[in-house]
Amino acid sequence: MRKIIGDRQFYKTLFMVSLPIVVQQLITSSVQLVDNIMVGKLGELAIGSVSVVNQLYFVVILITFGAMSGAGVFSAQYFGSKDFDKLKQTFRFKLLIGLVVALVSFVLFSFFGTFFISLFTSNPITISKGFDYLNIVKWSMFPWAITIAISNTFRETGITKPLLRISIVAILTNTILNYLLIFGSFGFPELGVKGAAIATLISRFVELILMFVLLLRRGKFFSTKMVHIFKIDKKILGAIIFMAIPLLLNEAFWSLGQTMFLQAYSTRGDNALAAMNITNVISQLIFVTFGGIGTGVAVLVGNTLGENKLEKAKDNAHKLIAFAVFFAFVTGIVLFILSFFILDLYDISDETRRIATFAIRINAIFIPVFSFNVAIYFTLRAGGDTKSTLLMDSGYIWVVSVPIAFALSRFTIMPVTLLFLVVQIMDFPKMLFAIWRYRKNHWVKNLANNTNLSE
Repeated sequence: MRKIIGDRQFYKTLFMVSLPIVVQQLITSSVQLVDNIMVGKLGELAIGSVSVVNQLYFVVILITFGAMSGAGVFSAQYFGSKDFDKLKQTFRFKLLIGLVVALVSFVLFSFFGTFFISLFTSNPITISKGFDYLNIVKWSMFPWAITIAISNTFRETGITKPLLRISIVAILTNTILNYLLIFGSFGFPELGVKGAAIATLISRFVELILMFVLLLRRGKFFSTKMVHIFKIDKKILGAIIFMAIPLLLNEAFWSLGQTMFLQAYSTRGDNALAAMNITNVISQLIFVTFGGIGTGVAVLVGNTLGENKLEKAKDNAHKLIAFAVFFAFVTGIVLFILSFFILDLYDISDETRRIATFAIRINAIFIPVFSFNVAIYFTLRAGGDTKSTLLMDSGYIWVVSVPIAFALSRFTIMPVTLLFLVVQIMDFPKMLFAIWRYRKNHWVKNLANNTNLSE
């Protein structure tokens, strides 16, 4: 039991670095739920239009995370080894790659936005509302990219509490503006879906301003002047790119895979599309624990590897995975209980309610499996074993899960509830593959002391 249960100091450190992130994401998810309910007051077509755009935005978010994660692996280990000059270089890379992804996405959404939305629905009202929302929210990708570069680096160095406070301010800004601009309260114009987009855009800039203030106050060990943004050693740049490519491909293909699942569900009509959007928003109230797992792994495994304490890093990984699964059982029970009454907050049809209730309960049952896979994924990534993460995550989805979802949605009359169940069951074989790769121990290495990176 000692192998999977840590001492008091272990859990104190885990909760100290992870709890602020979980609380931060829980607040974010709670506000997203409120936003979802507000948009839902405009009808199921409005929910569908916003959900499609958010899915497109989700792809951009995951690609950005993937591109930055290559540098993030080194950030955690360079901080552990106190090599702050190289830490600054990893931060510069994050800023550059984040802005590049934001610019490319902005151009694609500007010219092909309607086409992307039409892949999910043929309803002209849904397409029109979706384009109105996308045309405004696409501008928020630029401040968001810079914010994520800063916040991720703070997380990888164990500074998380200030991020929680910043998120609370940004989230409250978004919620208040949503209420004012969607419904035209207190003399503000009633803008509907456009109002939700404007609220998101303003809150992103508020978040960026606050993040800049935090960077000036507590980020001196990794902050950089803009004139030095291209100052990255070739060896470090090469190592980061080598690390980032599998992670970028993984996040890109994984998020596209999730998009394909939504597209498969959407073949069953607007009720299915709205129900899956509601399911995702409500399930995120529990899935926020995944962010805490990632931060815990970065500090307790990534930083420890950087300190060259390899056996301790392995020991911490075992305990983190065990805790992730145990905690998932508890949160799964909470989500299952929520399914009995939380949908009463929505003005939706009985069919949409039935689909969403079923899907939420399936997620509640499967969350220990999801949590186990997430913990393994972050552990492999912390040690730079990005080939394994690519194979077990996006590789598995596109070889197994996506073809099955595509075939069942096109060539059968299987209801969306059973289709959703089949897709979730596919995580069981992936779990076995994850265990096999984890036991190979390719991730147990100190990247910070790699002689290829020495100057």
